[in-house]
Amino acid sequence: MVDHEPKELLKTLLNDYKMPAASLSKITGISEQVILDFANGENVQSLISQTEMMDLIDLVGLLAIGMNSTDSNERVFAIIQALNNEFGIPLETISLFSNLESEDIEKFMAENDSLSIEKRYNLAVTVLFLHYIIK
Repeated sequence: MVDHEPKELLKTLLNDYKMPAASLSKITGISEQVILDFANGENVQSLISQTEMMDLIDLVGLLAIGMNSTDSNERVFAIIQALNNEFGIPLETISLFSNLESEDIEKFMAENDSLSIEKRYNLAVTVLFLHYIIK
């Protein structure tokens, strides 16, 4: 079981998942040294803002816990919902971009494992790329 303390989650991310501190630095804008100091238990609150600290803690939690807490189909489902709800991209548009039938997308949304692996792969790659472009 993973310890849910932010410093321990960061250690898990760095050591067990081999996430480089340099990558976390690029993602967060927080220096690599501050990230390593935080993982080693040093007080870094005077070096970064409270918002930066909360963003780091959120990111570390999502990566250390969240990645394994949902399966791939659930992630694709959530991204499709976000594309549809937040950006108004219709399921029909997603189906056209992914070269699938609208019915395929509707089936997937009703039951995540209803499509073949090939169709789920096409759908996943399409929605991840759409999400990447939009964000």
